[in-house]
Amino acid sequence: MRIGETLGLVVLFAFSVEAACRVEDWVQFRTPILARERSQLDLLVRDATGMHGRAGGRFQKWSLNAFGMRGPDVTSAKPQGIVRIVTAGASETFGLYESPGHEYPRQLEDSLNGQFAKCGQIGAQVLNAAMPGMSLPTIDQDVRLRVSALKPDFVVLYATPAAYLEDAVPSAARPDSVAGHPAPLPMANAFFPRVAERIRVQLKSLIPTVVQDEIRRRQIRTTLLQHPPNWRFESVPAERVAAFQSDLRRAIGAIRAIGATPILVTHANRFAGSSVRDVATLRMWEKFYPRASGQTIVAFDSAARFATIAVARDSQTIVVDLPPILARSGKSVFADYAHFTDAGAALVAGSVTRSILDAERSHLPAACASGVSVSSRSVAPAASLAAR
Repeated sequence: MRIGETLGLVVLFAFSVEAACRVEDWVQFRTPILARERSQLDLLVRDATGMHGRAGGRFQKWSLNAFGMRGPDVTSAKPQGIVRIVTAGASETFGLYESPGHEYPRQLEDSLNGQFAKCGQIGAQVLNAAMPGMSLPTIDQDVRLRVSALKPDFVVLYATPAAYLEDAVPSAARPDSVAGHPAPLPMANAFFPRVAERIRVQLKSLIPTVVQDEIRRRQIRTTLLQHPPNWRFESVPAERVAAFQSDLRRAIGAIRAIGATPILVTHANRFAGSSVRDVATLRMWEKFYPRASGQTIVAFDSAARFATIAVARDSQTIVVDLPPILARSGKSVFADYAHFTDAGAALVAGSVTRSILDAERSHLPAACASGVSVSSRSVAPAASLAAR
């Protein structure tokens, strides 16, 4: 009887904790009690249009709309008097560590609407088409096959250069041969214990930083032992920079082909402009790209920055040079090696806002365009919407 009572109490306790997790998710994020997404990976789908977000997907603080884009629901047709902006990229744009509603695309929409409020009827609508792991070729594919139907006025592209330090050069996601909607997640997923992930995260947070760093160091070493000695990039591979540059040019062409104005944002990281390196954080970045040393990853990011500026200059494309802007604000703008805090996302949003307003200056009311100034180092000339 005592064994039975003990087991009953354990079951009751486990059920209560699980129920509390689900209620907390609903109260905080309006995640359905029986949501089928078990992790961030369940927010990704692969269908006839390539790889993108799952329509209506919800997991913890991440909520996707009917178009599989993070943010509120929108109509397919652009409302009259609205400037529609699509943000494209990977996890930095999708938003990982920011508070809900504080990822840079949402703050960009708030900033633009704050400026456009001076203009009467005009407003801004920002659609966050980014998803973790999206490479330039996949973004190119997404712009052509999916984003084009939304008729954006601008596409803000924040690419992740480090993806070109993977074992193979990035390529577009292979679309499924099956047309239509992707298969729904199995109903069994709705009963997967959410408390398990919370326990894992809490236990991980209890591990001292020095121990976590040693675990990552050993994981990297194990990976290296599985490859020949010359497998690792100990310096910036010129052919990978060239591949990044080539894919960036193609992405610009795809954006212009759908009638939108491209805006490039150079990639920023925690280590840019700093001679002092946080070894533990750098090793965290190195863990995801073990084929390159930490120093090589930082150097490659810098090389990609200059490549982005060169491409923008050659193609007369707007470019926001982000690293110098964030470097002046210190490390508080980064939550890890390259992902933003709320404050960092605000700086990104502010920089892109100024670029969009500057591009639109020619046909915005004077009250809206007043006070807008962008350094010539940050923005290259581009045609306004009126010219298009």
